[in-house]
Amino acid sequence: MLQRISKYFSNSTKLALLNAILIGVLIALNTYFQAFCIPTNWTIVLLVICFTNTIIYPLVKNNKKLHLLTSFINGITLFVFIYCVIFLEHMNLTGLLLLIAAGSGVVVFIPHFFIVQLLWRNLIRPTSTLSRKYFLTAILICTGIVFYIGHQYKEAITSIESFEQSNFKELDKSFMTEKILGMHFIYHTRYCFFDGWRPPKHEPILVIGMWLNNRYDPLSVDLKTRLELYKKFFPNRKYKFSCSCAIEYSNVYHSSYFWK
Repeated sequence: MLQRISKYFSNSTKLALLNAILIGVLIALNTYFQAFCIPTNWTIVLLVICFTNTIIYPLVKNNKKLHLLTSFINGITLFVFIYCVIFLEHMNLTGLLLLIAAGSGVVVFIPHFFIVQLLWRNLIRPTSTLSRKYFLTAILICTGIVFYIGHQYKEAITSIESFEQSNFKELDKSFMTEKILGMHFIYHTRYCFFDGWRPPKHEPILVIGMWLNNRYDPLSVDLKTRLELYKKFFPNRKYKFSCSCAIEYSNVYHSSYFWK
């Protein structure tokens, strides 16, 4: 059995086709169910690059220049799938139970499959030592970015605390304080209903910042107050969207008492 699997994955065309199918399944599921919802613009660009690279990288292993580029992008993609696994946290156990009971839980482990695949083909059994270095370089850069995000969120916590001390009259407006102020009605921070009220936008920078700061939301106000503060300090920013991201939950978003 293991030999058959190994033989299958050694075929570049078959692996590329399998990756394309699995990524298609992930996109279809996210369109119907609320998982990552509407990605922010930079996230969409990143996902297009990473998903496309995941499909084509097995096909270019004989092209040295392209292979080195795909190895570098694979290092970034590894972080994307690790992020997915962490964000879906509780679904890992649920997926395991569904896998045992009905087999349908296998879809939960698609990101896990990609993580193993990328590590195996780029770190454990790379085509060349140089491609491994490109892969590790991307991982190192992403690690630095992640810790920088955590630092920026920590600084934003201080800004929000000062904002509360000024009785909500003075706000140090920045990328991160806008995300924090828009949290829970524009930006969601956890999977589905575990966020409390389902916002439509997914901003990984905000989520990572929270993860590295004990999931700490520094602004302790109700949603209505939060919305009024957001409209006051970011009057030109959109706060309600034409639809929520998932087909299954779109009516819940539009009919919520929050907008009345």
